[in-house]
Amino acid sequence: MRRSHTLTTAIARPFDEVYDYLAQPVNYQYWAAVEGGTFRPLPNGDWEGMTPAGPRHFRFTPPNNFGVLDHTIFMPGGELLTTPMRAVPNEGGTELIFTFFQRGDMDDDQFASTLEWIQTDFLALKSLLEARNRS
Repeated sequence: MRRSHTLTTAIARPFDEVYDYLAQPVNYQYWAAVEGGTFRPLPNGDWEGMTPAGPRHFRFTPPNNFGVLDHTIFMPGGELLTTPMRAVPNEGGTELIFTFFQRGDMDDDQFASTLEWIQTDFLALKSLLEARNRS
């Protein structure tokens, strides 16, 4: 069984707004570690883009009524790395829950570093969404 770590981020925006934003794959480039100008849809429904680790493909869970935002990141022909992510209503805000699994080729330092990158991405997402629609 792989080692895992679950991160949570409270976002002070309504659940519907957060979920609707995250359920649109095109928005991934605005908060995750993907170079925006390289992120584009593929004919099979996947997406591709350049990451700090090199080119990757992305597969997103279709929109649903349960807050499920799982996505898979992979190199074509390579291991699929599926990451569970959920948006959960929390009174007038949203709790984002994300579990990352340590890959077989990843030592403990790389695992810790990746978790820091993910936390940075979620802080960027939180700032982006909380700044929206402010008067």
